[in-house]
Amino acid sequence: MVFDIRVVTTRDFLRTNRNGELDLESSRKQLAEIVGEFAKSEGHHVLIDWRQRDEGPLAVSDLFEVAADLELAGLGIGHKVASLHRTEDELNLGRYFEVFAASQGFAFQSFTDPGAALNWLTE
Repeated sequence: MVFDIRVVTTRDFLRTNRNGELDLESSRKQLAEIVGEFAKSEGHHVLIDWRQRDEGPLAVSDLFEVAADLELAGLGIGHKVASLHRTEDELNLGRYFEVFAASQGFAFQSFTDPGAALNWLTE
């Protein structure tokens, strides 16, 4: 089976306001637009690379909203999202997202190893 994997880095979607603070609403919209471009068919998966992120971690409540945004953008059954993190602490936060994503109908898993993330996406 052929897979289409889209790698999305935080530079692709994270936006800041005039004060240099994270603009979560704009960031969520940008990520949903990126994902929506290719989420219309099965076999299109996403690798979100958080490793270059300078800001602190998102709040757990924000993660639920991002998961809902991805579902509204077209992710669902037949799609996988891998989340790539720098540290084990960030990875643990990604585990919360796994629960939220499952409630939205798509497979999600967090990783610190890029090779493991790509292997999971192509299974």
